[in-house]
Amino acid sequence: MAKVIANRLRIVMDKCIDLAQSAFVPGRLISDNVLLAYEFLHTLKHKREGKKGLMAVKLDMGKAYDMVEWNFVEEIIKKLGFDSEWVALLMKCVTTMSYSVVLNGVRQGNPLSPFLFLFCGEGLSSLTRLAMQGKIIREVKASRSSPQVSHLLFTDDYILFGGSY
Repeated sequence: MAKVIANRLRIVMDKCIDLAQSAFVPGRLISDNVLLAYEFLHTLKHKREGKKGLMAVKLDMGKAYDMVEWNFVEEIIKKLGFDSEWVALLMKCVTTMSYSVVLNGVRQGNPLSPFLFLFCGEGLSSLTRLAMQGKIIREVKASRSSPQVSHLLFTDDYILFGGSY
């Protein structure tokens, strides 16, 4: 059942996950965010004036993901607009425990794991957008003509770029 749900999720992930996330989303390449991060870090490092108030913070979410509560994940999925019955089915796949023995190979992780990770990252992206709307932090630009960026997500890393008002 988890594999069926994962295959269905794969189809819609690009519509419900922030463009700042490049891992595990079909049609997006993690190398795009690597290049963007490099450009922004290079710009911040070599900026000659106006350095005050700019920042880049890298957060490792790998350990945090191990401590996420299921009700948090469930609420994020609901906020993204998924049907409540579908969410209940998905949560049943990840919250019920079962043990099995595989004789001819090693059992890999739950196929829903990457998607659950994306949902957690989406929660953090939403909080970042709220901070920008509340003028707590502002986006940064690598140049006058470049897009503004507030954060980038990689597999289990989150880089927050920001400045003060």
